[in-house]
Amino acid sequence: MSERKRTEERVKAALSELDAPDERMAEERGRQMLEAALAEREHTAQRSRVTLRAGLALIAAGTIAALAMTPAGAEVREWIADRIDSGEKNADPRLTSLPTAGAVLVEAPSGAWVIREDGSKRRLGEFDEATWSPNGRFVGVTDGTELRAVDPVGKFRWSIEADAPVTALDWSPDEGFRVAYLAGEEIHVVTGDGVSESYTAPARPIGPAWRPESEPDEAIHHLSFVDPQNRVVTVDTDSGRVLWKTGQFGVPVGSLEWSDSGQRLLVSASGFTTVLDARGNPLLKGPIAANVSGAAISPTGGEIAAVTRGPQGTDLRLIGPAGEERRLYSSGRDDPRARFGSPVFSPDGKWILLPWPEADQWLFVNTDDRRVTAVADISRQFDADGKGSARFPEVAGWCC
Repeated sequence: MSERKRTEERVKAALSELDAPDERMAEERGRQMLEAALAEREHTAQRSRVTLRAGLALIAAGTIAALAMTPAGAEVREWIADRIDSGEKNADPRLTSLPTAGAVLVEAPSGAWVIREDGSKRRLGEFDEATWSPNGRFVGVTDGTELRAVDPVGKFRWSIEADAPVTALDWSPDEGFRVAYLAGEEIHVVTGDGVSESYTAPARPIGPAWRPESEPDEAIHHLSFVDPQNRVVTVDTDSGRVLWKTGQFGVPVGSLEWSDSGQRLLVSASGFTTVLDARGNPLLKGPIAANVSGAAISPTGGEIAAVTRGPQGTDLRLIGPAGEERRLYSSGRDDPRARFGSPVFSPDGKWILLPWPEADQWLFVNTDDRRVTAVADISRQFDADGKGSARFPEVAGWCC
C-alpha cells in the first residue's frame, strides 16, 4: 500500500469517530482538503523543502480548524501536525538492510524481534524484555516472572521462574556464564544455563551492566547496578565482594553502559550524563553535556553519542574523551517538538541508530561523514497481527 493510501485511510478512520454537529459535511470537507494537500505534495515534489512544508501546514491547518471543537478532532490535528512537520522527508518506506554488519534486537508491542544485516526480520515471541548473549548466540527474554534463553530463531533453551516480574536483564560478555536480571526490588545473577543462582542484592529498577574483561577466558564476573540509595555499585558476583561504589546521585540514575574495553562506564540520569573509569572515578568534571535526554558509549569507549535539546532544536552530538563535541544530526529550529530516542552504536562504531518516535522513523547516522539513511513506518513493520499499536518499538541492542 502506498504512503498516500495509508495516510488517507488513517485520517478517514479518525474522522469517522467524530460526534459533532454537521458531522458528515465536516468529514467530507476534511477528506477533500487532505486529498488536495497530498496531491499538491506529489505535484510539487521538486520545490524547496521550506516552501512545501509551509504550504502543507496551511492546508492542514484549515482541515484541523473544522474539527477542533471535538476531542477526536484534537487527535487528528496532533497526528497530522506530527506527520507533516516531523522526520526525514525522503525516508525509505521499508527497512531493507542495515548499513553495516551485525544484527539488531528490537522490543516491540508484538514481542521481541531480530533484524539481520540483509534486512530480514524474525519474531522470537511475545516477550517483554530482551538482551543479546555474547556473540549473538542466544537471546535472553522475559515474560512476566519468567526468564528464558532462546536462540536467534526463537528456539527454546532454558527458563527459570522469578518471585516477581522481571523488568531488566543483561547477559555477561564472557562466554555467557552469567545472566543478571531485576525482579521486584532485587537483582539476581544466575548461571548461563539457568541452573543455579550465584548472587542477589537489593537494587533500584535500573538495568544492570556487566563489565567486559580484557581476558574473557578468565570469566571474572563484575556487575554494576544501582542500589536503593541511588549509588552505582560494582561487585564481584562470584565472591559477593563490593569493588567500589559512588556517592549518592542527586537525581535518579536511569541507565548504565560499559564500553567494550571495560574501562569506561556511562551513567545516565534525568538530564545528567557522566563517565566513570573502571574504579568508579569520574573522567570528566560534571556532566558531559547539558539537557541530555539519551546517550550511548561507543564500542571503544572513546566517544559518547548524546541526544541534547537546545534553542536550535534537538541534536545528536558525538562527544570526545576531552569533552570536545561534534554535531552529527539536528532536527533544526523548524522542528522544535522533535524528541529522539536513545542512540545505539553499531558493533563497529561507524553508525548510530537514532530512533525518532513521533516521526515513526529510524535514522542511521554515519559517525565519520554524517550521512543519514532514514526508514519510515517503523511501528507498522513490527506489527505482527496488523492491528496497529501506539507504542514505538525500542532497540535492545546491535550485536556482533
